[in-house]
Amino acid sequence: MQGSRSGAAWRSGVYVPGSDPEEYEAFAAWRGRELDVVVDWPARSSWADIVNPTWLYNNWSGTPYIKSFGVAMLPEKESASLDACARGSYDRHWREFGENLAERGLADEVIIRLGWEFNGDWYKWSARNPEAFAACWRAIHTQVERVAPELRWDWNVNRGRGHSVADARKAYPGDQYVDIVGIDSYDIWPGVRTEADWQEHLAGEFGLRFWADFAIQRGKQVSVPEWGLYPGTEQAGNNGGDNPLYIEKMVGFFRSLGDHLAYESYFNQSRSGVAGSLVSPNQNPRGSAAYQKLYR
Repeated sequence: MQGSRSGAAWRSGVYVPGSDPEEYEAFAAWRGRELDVVVDWPARSSWADIVNPTWLYNNWSGTPYIKSFGVAMLPEKESASLDACARGSYDRHWREFGENLAERGLADEVIIRLGWEFNGDWYKWSARNPEAFAACWRAIHTQVERVAPELRWDWNVNRGRGHSVADARKAYPGDQYVDIVGIDSYDIWPGVRTEADWQEHLAGEFGLRFWADFAIQRGKQVSVPEWGLYPGTEQAGNNGGDNPLYIEKMVGFFRSLGDHLAYESYFNQSRSGVAGSLVSPNQNPRGSAAYQKLYR
């Protein structure tokens, strides 16, 4: 991957709703540092959405960022299963997916977060059968690698004990199929109000340090593709609110990883369920000030 545009000690990025590069540039201007990475998603209702998200590629082609795209393993509105994927039933779709990325000249700029947060129970590809998840991953990787070998692959868990599979390691497809181990981690369960709360995030069961060690022991880099404040209605009672302590602790964790950190990305989402936005709008004045201070 390309080096740091931001001038930070690690590659740093953001997700901003709307897939508009100008909005991402505005976030960079606000924080006083360029972005290295943009996190975004295509739609995922159909195979067409997954295989050829022309609008997404049009938006990001020609921009100087590493693009971290969350890619669904299965379309949400069509009949499809991990077992069928593992048997190769969707190989043609994945060859087409790789061909489209390669033809657009994006393959060497893109990280694929395939089937992100699979240890949760909120996506169609949730790893209730971890062996099938791992086999599906290998089948997809094999097809795409043939036509777009420059892509990088981010095996992306949700921090903590899983809902679909308690121990996400059971769904690991093997070192040859993974470049980065990602950890999505928000200021929830628990909200980081005290040092003890932070230690639960950092050193608790399947916490940040556990997954960082898992990656490093396998010669993989670590990513945190989604992190941020989460004071909205979806996690009422289980979040830290407008919380500068959480921001400070996460940045300290990034710093501790050194060269092992592939990238991190703040989730600047303003919808009421999350309400973690730091700017445009600023829903968290104290957290926003802490982030801006730490990143300038």
